[in-house]
Amino acid sequence: MMEFFCETCRTRKRVGENWILGFASEASGAQPGDREISILPSWADAHAVHPSAVHFCSERCKEKYMTWLFSYQIAS
Repeated sequence: MMEFFCETCRTRKRVGENWILGFASEASGAQPGDREISILPSWADAHAVHPSAVHFCSERCKEKYMTWLFSYQIAS
């Protein structure tokens, strides 16, 4: 069985918990190193195992991760 951990706080997802799933990727047509995140409308284990999948236990953790990611890009 696959385990999933929050990208921000490293909490382990338990069966039946409602988490946020997205995909992080390089932004197409943008500067090298620019990233984007697409959030899916619902969790799906089949998509959560994708190499570019990002997992969040809460909206707060998703926002903290995105703030860190995009502020890191601006500083680079």
